Amino acid sequence: MEKNLINHNITTQNTRADIIGELDAIIQYENHLEITDDPVAKHTIEDIVREEKMHVGQLFGLLFRLDPESKKQFEAGYQEFLESAR
Repeated sequence: MEKNLINHNITTQNTRADIIGELDAIIQYENHLEITDDPVAKHTIEDIVREEKMHVGQLFGLLFRLDPESKKQFEAGYQEFLESAR
């Protein structure tokens, strides 16, 4: 396999893994929010969660650029959800 294609495939897979990592971080931080009553901690963690969610969006943008088929399937799945949620 050509080196550029190998690098592209690795970058694509790493991007998927990074999305998983960001989602795991969101879950962890939101669990922290559930168990603290410290207002400063809550404010700080809520800010971090917002940033992590933005990272997920950025990474999906990268994934869709790297793998247009993923974008097509994502959009089809989202459309299916919208239709079933009516």
